[in-house]
Amino acid sequence: MAVIVLPMLMDGSTEDRARVMASIPEAPDIDVKKLSVKDLRLKMERMERASATQLPLEVVDESTYAAGADFTLDKNSLPVSWSLQLGSFRNRVNAIKLRARLRDAEHRSYILYEKTSKGETYRVFVGPMVKKSALQALQGKIETSLKLKGQIVRYRVEDDAGQLGG
Repeated sequence: MAVIVLPMLMDGSTEDRARVMASIPEAPDIDVKKLSVKDLRLKMERMERASATQLPLEVVDESTYAAGADFTLDKNSLPVSWSLQLGSFRNRVNAIKLRARLRDAEHRSYILYEKTSKGETYRVFVGPMVKKSALQALQGKIETSLKLKGQIVRYRVEDDAGQLGG
């Protein structure tokens, strides 16, 4: 019997329930015809242009850095790093095969894609490393173990936009 009577006593009166229902605000009236995707795009473009003007300008740093210095910063306050370029291919598949071969030998490697007037180029690198001397030692190991000759080049973070994933 208590199971039937107690819920009626605990729920409150019907007036209380009506008051709770009445306090919910009405849904806002939105005129969908006035909303425009074009307006949103224009607003987003304005916001992107405004934020782009606040970015610092990139300083082109063509300086050559001594091999003895283990850690230096360039003009953009980024660490000067080095990579070992081991191949340059027009065929994407060949670049991916070389990268896989390097990764199988447990070397950190990546591919940079570049579109030139002569066509597409895929360059395969090992690195980057902050210590050029460590990369030179690694270059010798790669030459003996994988029979690949490479060239040490300056690593630039800015070039990562052309990095081929995978």
